[in-house]
Amino acid sequence: MKKFLLISLMILLAVLILFPFLWMLSTSLKPLAQVASLPPKWVTPGMSLAAYRDMFRFLPFGTFTLNSLYIACTATLLSLFIGILAAYALARLSFRGKTMLLLLFLLSQMLPGSSIIIPLFQLIRSLGLYDTLFGLILTHTAVIIPFVIWLLYGFFKSIPAEIEQAALVDGCSHMRALYKVSLPLLLPGIGATALFAFLSSWNEFFFSMILTSSDMKRTIPVGIGLFVGEFTEVWNQMCAAAIFFSLPPFLLFLLLQKTFVKGLSAGAVK
Repeated sequence: MKKFLLISLMILLAVLILFPFLWMLSTSLKPLAQVASLPPKWVTPGMSLAAYRDMFRFLPFGTFTLNSLYIACTATLLSLFIGILAAYALARLSFRGKTMLLLLFLLSQMLPGSSIIIPLFQLIRSLGLYDTLFGLILTHTAVIIPFVIWLLYGFFKSIPAEIEQAALVDGCSHMRALYKVSLPLLLPGIGATALFAFLSSWNEFFFSMILTSSDMKRTIPVGIGLFVGEFTEVWNQMCAAAIFFSLPPFLLFLLLQKTFVKGLSAGAVK
């Protein structure tokens, strides 16, 4: 009886989680005239893939996609490179102010984006990086790095320091011990961190909206908002764009699922 109730509860939760996605998929296939029909229907006459074709025809959605992929991948690689070095130093080296530095990284995640957008906008504009992909890459990287450092710091602490100390005794430098000893053990954690970092950049809307003004530099989250016009809302194309937007993270999670689970459970049991 308990097993039956547990399975029923899991099915109910799965339906509740999948319902918005399935309704969005249904809406993306409907003609615009049928989207707001009452009563709402899952299946209507004339359902097709026209909205998926039209979203590329009326907006440079291919450019939005390439921009998002380029920014998210570059910001993820930069944040991982800097985060690995910083997390290793915080986990293995003793220096003054380390605890305060960790607290500052944590506190930075509590600040809303609106609290820093004015000085950030002025800085980006003064550097000549407004409405550029490089400006967005730097912004996303700066926002992601504290989170990456905190995650990797926990993963580094889960690795016994004696392993690296043995490598140091054998003549390795700290950088060589990091590269040869720690990183191979840390691959599941790096994979999980990379996935979080990519999703953070891929889903970022606020800074991308404020720091760009031309269609050639916009990202997908900003581009989806363009389907809402002054006099009409193209809901079927908006839902089609949202479905398309969710595919890369979904595929990435499928590819890194085992690494993601290992990374989340790393250090849970020694």
